[in-house]
Amino acid sequence: MILTACLSLATLSAQGQDWAKKMFATLEHDFGTVARNSKQQFRFEITNLYKEDVHIASVRASCGCTIPKIETATLKSFEKGSILTTYNTKSFIGQRGATVTVTIDKPFFAEIQLQVAGFIRSDIVYTPNSLEFGEFQLSSKPKKEFNVQYAGRTDWNITDVRSKQAYYNVEILERTVLAGGVEYRMAVELKENVPVGYLKDYLIIVTNDPLNREIQLPLSGKASAPVTLSPAALLLGIVSPDDSIKKRLILRGTESFSITSIRCNHDGVSFESSPKPVANSNAPKKLHIIPVAFQAGPAMEKVQATITVEVEMESGQTIVLTCPLSATVE
Repeated sequence: MILTACLSLATLSAQGQDWAKKMFATLEHDFGTVARNSKQQFRFEITNLYKEDVHIASVRASCGCTIPKIETATLKSFEKGSILTTYNTKSFIGQRGATVTVTIDKPFFAEIQLQVAGFIRSDIVYTPNSLEFGEFQLSSKPKKEFNVQYAGRTDWNITDVRSKQAYYNVEILERTVLAGGVEYRMAVELKENVPVGYLKDYLIIVTNDPLNREIQLPLSGKASAPVTLSPAALLLGIVSPDDSIKKRLILRGTESFSITSIRCNHDGVSFESSPKPVANSNAPKKLHIIPVAFQAGPAMEKVQATITVEVEMESGQTIVLTCPLSATVE
């Protein structure tokens, strides 16, 4: 239960600017060691925890090595937005950091400082400067080639490629010794276990350089499943204690599929429809409609839950879809 999220900011205005800081998921980001002219971006996520609309008036950076941008200027109650920061690896090298100041003018004035840091190597260049896969089907296993060029010792080697997620197959296609450097031609293939939705990640190129062994290569794309779920989120707004709200989820597929399970991590959410639960209907078809019932409890609370739907395609592929649900009981 998060009672502070249900309060008006008028009751919090005397507490300095902590109310504004609480809306940010994090106040700092380290890009780590990156290559010159590589595409490096980070979103500082903001969630309006209060009743009043929040308006972001401006952002500014203390250094040209970081370029900030407001992606959502006005946030209504419980809406999410972000400040996009782009690390300027084209114009700067070496250890670089900046303070990004976010100015809020409504409902009260506040300034929040976000910290950005990183190290831009001048002797390594990626071509292209990021791996952008665009939109793709999970079953297509898209593949991209890229080059890593190093200016310096000819005994410089890439010893490993790592990632936080096991979504990628990486291979070295060719290593070429140049006059005063080394060039690698490499390839990355996406596996079928990439989650549905936007992919924002990076590969860690590990080298034999004792000073900077790891360099990040950004990677992005959007994985489209053969089944889509709408709406993307159930925003129920403000409801009274003990109220009941009924909604529905619509699942559409490019081929017939059956729903194998549906669940929610909140006891007040159910999916039963007379005479039996929808999740028990195993008849494959391209369109499924799931009735969703939300039963508010007697206490005031902010509800944030996740609906998880597992489906099985006629081809045998299993797809897991999620839908966030939010409500404020007061």
